[in-house]
Amino acid sequence: MAPERGEGTAAALNGAVEALGRSRGLWPGDASAVLHLLARLAAEVASRLPSAVAEGRAYGLSWAEVADLLGVTRASAWQRYGGGPAGGR
Repeated sequence: MAPERGEGTAAALNGAVEALGRSRGLWPGDASAVLHLLARLAAEVASRLPSAVAEGRAYGLSWAEVADLLGVTRASAWQRYGGGPAGGR
């Protein structure tokens, strides 16, 4: 169940960019506005991943399952989110 790109994902992201742009009074057709909005959405996703991983682990997901869902190796997932040198956040 590794993450993949597709029409549904692109449509959801486009909708998020448009909604965030409207809430901030930005026109999504402006390249600088799109860049700003995508960066804000990426930052929000990055800030939510650690708690989502923790919830998944509490639910009983293995590190291999977490890694598969994130599209990374098990070691990478554990290091980033599970207490490896850069993890434990």
